[in-house]
Formats: sequence, C-alpha cells, structure tokens
Amino acid sequence: MEPLFAVGASAVPCLAFAAFGAVAAVVIVLGILHARRQREAMAALAAELGLQFYADDPWGLPERYAHFALMGRGHSRRASNVLAGTVGGRRCVAFNYRYTTGSGKNRTTHSYQAAVLDLPILADHLWLRQESVFDTIASWVGRDDLDFESDEFSRRYYVKCDRPKFAYDIFHTRLIEYLLGCGTAPSIEMNGPLIMVYEKPNGAEGVRRLIATAQQVVQSIPEYVLTERGIAQPPGANG
Repeated sequence: MEPLFAVGASAVPCLAFAAFGAVAAVVIVLGILHARRQREAMAALAAELGLQFYADDPWGLPERYAHFALMGRGHSRRASNVLAGTVGGRRCVAFNYRYTTGSGKNRTTHSYQAAVLDLPILADHLWLRQESVFDTIASWVGRDDLDFESDEFSRRYYVKCDRPKFAYDIFHTRLIEYLLGCGTAPSIEMNGPLIMVYEKPNGAEGVRRLIATAQQVVQSIPEYVLTERGIAQPPGANG
C-alpha cells in the first residue's frame, strides 16, 4: 500500500527549484532594502555636510576621473550615491563605486567608496596604498617602492610617485604620524589638481572618514610646496 502523501521522484526537482527560487527572492529583497538604507544614509550625510545628493551619477565620474588608478580597473564601471559641493572651502565629490573583472563564472564585482577634493597645487602622480605580499616579492627583485624614515610607515604602505621628491615633500613626519594613527589608512592618490581617497565600503561613516582624511592631507601640504606648485582655487561648488 502506497503512503497517503507519497512524493514522486519527478516532484523532487520541482521542489528544489521552488526552494531555490524562494531563497533568490529573499536575497533580492534584502539587497533592495540594503540599497535603500544606504541611499538614505548617504542623503542624510549630504544634508549634514551641506552637499547635494544624487542617487545616480550625473557626470560620468568613472570617465571624469579616469586618470586615477582606481578608475582604470576592470569594466562595467559605475558610480552611485554621489555627494557634491564644497567642504572646507574646496570642491568635493564623494561616491560609491564599483567595477567588474572577469566574465561568466569568473565574474567578480569590486566595490569601493571614494572622495575627491580640489588641491591647492598641481601635483605629480602620487599613490599610496596598503603594502601587499606581492609588493614584498617585487622588492626582492629590485622593484621597490619608496621608503621613509618611519620603518612602520614603510612596512605598512606602498608609495609610488613620478618624482620621489614630491612624495617625500607630501608625506612628511606630521602627516605620516596622522596616517599611522588612522589604524589602516585609505588609499590616497594625487594627480594634477585633484586628490582621491578611497577604500572598501563602510557606509556613510566611511565616506565621512574619507572626506576628513582628504582634508587632512590637503591641510598638511607644506608652505614651500604651496609656493612652488600653488594654483588658483577653482570657483563654484557643483562638483
């Protein structure tokens, strides 16, 4: 005698598919709710800082900032949750950013937050990021980054610059102490009249930290560098 509620073998794939569909639906809903909360938090931060908020990128920021290393990676580059205006008397644009590497099963999406401020100087291309094991290996074959008087700073961070003297001018003792005090400092790039500071996403508070770090770097530029490389502050605050 067959069980009253017997399930045929052909029904098992259907049940599995239904369960998978239910899980996928939950993931999608949670993703939508997370994106909404993130938008709301960024909009609130923009209001607090006196900045304009744009849920979508109004300027094509990946192309606009293509001269920065972060913006040259991968494909399908997209900025969102953009804050723009003036902070501390300088134009500022902060945003969420993502790009993709690979395709198909090897497709990976990489997410960051970034803040860009106008510089009071025309900078050489200067780049600071966390030291990696690959940098250590590269140093064994003579491809070394710049070293500083602080051994801890040199161990923690990879620093590269078109003109090493400019890097030593910018990363002086006072700024090095500040960055070491940050715990893990975000990546920092200077190129021409702009500075970009970025790291992995950490919500609206992460954006606040990026803006504060960029401001600190700008405020720490020595007077003699301002004299040698100073440029007029661009007018306006619309990003």
